[in-house]
Amino acid sequence: PSPQSRSNQPSQRPCLLPAGSAVATLAGFMGGTVTGTATFSKATGTDVKVDVALANCVAGKSYPVHIHEGTSCADAMAQGDHWGPQRGEGIPNVTCSGTTGTSTLTRPATPTNLAWTIGGDAATNVVGHAFVVHAPDVPMSPPRIACGVITQK
Repeated sequence: PSPQSRSNQPSQRPCLLPAGSAVATLAGFMGGTVTGTATFSKATGTDVKVDVALANCVAGKSYPVHIHEGTSCADAMAQGDHWGPQRGEGIPNVTCSGTTGTSTLTRPATPTNLAWTIGGDAATNVVGHAFVVHAPDVPMSPPRIACGVITQK
């Protein structure tokens, strides 16, 4: 555009995630009604932070969340098992207050067998994996109630 057509007005575009970020938009699965997001961003250095926010959850309940090895939320087979399996674990459960809850984890770059990247090496890249919310109060093999595929932004 010509200099005369440029504007100093703020953009009307929606807020975008910072470069080097990724998000999974979580939708109910197998009758589950929990929804939310898992947002991955670069923390300090090469560390990666995930912020999980759930809605439509039950007050006082603690929901396990994990990154799974699969690349789709179509069914449990497509979601796969926990990634690594330890690489997909370690995210604190989301305990809900009212009908919402949050959890945060910063995953350090070491040890390398647990490290995450956003768009990096396939062995550490969170992008493309399924992010799964499990039902609370089920100690062994809790049912999967929400899922979203992590996409780079």
